Amino acid sequence: MLIPVLAALRERFPQAEIDFLTLAGNAGLFERSGLVSRVHTVSTSSARRFLGSLWRTVQELRARRYDVVLDFEQFVKISTILAWTSGTPERIGFNTDGQRRGFLYTTRVVYTDSDHMSAIYARLLRPLGINGPLPSTMLTLSARDRAAPEAFLREAGVAPSHFPLVVVHAGIGDNFYRVPLKRWDPAHFAAVADGLAARWGATIVLTGRGPEERALVASVRAAMQRPALDACDRFTVPELAALLERADFVVANDTSVMHLAGLVGTPVVAIFGPTAPLHYGPRGERNLVFYRDLYCSPCLTNYNLKVSRCLEPVCMRDIQPAEVLEAIERQYLGEEAQHRDWLRMRSAATAA
Repeated sequence: MLIPVLAALRERFPQAEIDFLTLAGNAGLFERSGLVSRVHTVSTSSARRFLGSLWRTVQELRARRYDVVLDFEQFVKISTILAWTSGTPERIGFNTDGQRRGFLYTTRVVYTDSDHMSAIYARLLRPLGINGPLPSTMLTLSARDRAAPEAFLREAGVAPSHFPLVVVHAGIGDNFYRVPLKRWDPAHFAAVADGLAARWGATIVLTGRGPEERALVASVRAAMQRPALDACDRFTVPELAALLERADFVVANDTSVMHLAGLVGTPVVAIFGPTAPLHYGPRGERNLVFYRDLYCSPCLTNYNLKVSRCLEPVCMRDIQPAEVLEAIERQYLGEEAQHRDWLRMRSAATAA
């Protein structure tokens, strides 16, 4: 969601040195964006590494002597402190209601939950004179990035022309408060995957990272009647992006994989509940989004520190596999959908 904002910044200041500070696992993504000069990283793999990388980062930021710092975080205060300790004269960040973090910025931008997060992030560019629509961006992947997923599929006997190839991501990534409310039932993912495999001969690839998502992948596979490929912990972030690029569509919760698919132009079937698609939905015209928008929705926002006391996430449970499968077939697999895609590809080839 930030890469279009960085693209707008680069367009306005083409000669600027733009560095980005992020978690270690995101470094490859920003390096391949072609929009940043350097990537600084903080490791969260252990307390010792976190403190060590934090100390190193403070020294690096002070040594670079930046003119401006843009802090895109909305409520976690560690980035605000890093911006302040950098010694940068101009510090721009969100003055989120109730967070008491704005006093460390020199320019405070009002945070509002009334738009998509890309547009909200873009509000931080206004003090720099940057307004208007964000540019369209795609992630540029290398042959090296594509090599690992291509080898994985080849070893599994999946032909390059096989259709459909579907990536299913049942996890929600690391969560600050370890709240799994955004997670659709693994049995529901299994039912959709089984339906696609049985009716359309789909090859299903299950992705994830870490022990928790490894267990989710195992749960989905155990609930399926048809075989599925296990790609958990197999790929780096750029390699995962290459796998998503190869897929015909992706079925996922509201998580980073959903946005990564959008960066490589792959349609997404997104399951939403405690968070709103208005803020975090996939961008593009070919996506499918399922969201109930109940009287209590959304219950995870930046105004409440994304903390919810909900014990009955009916917003997620009410979304049934049958309706998701039916919509997928209508959108991506039916004769009308395939004819529409064929015309689109033919038009693109003619234009090229």
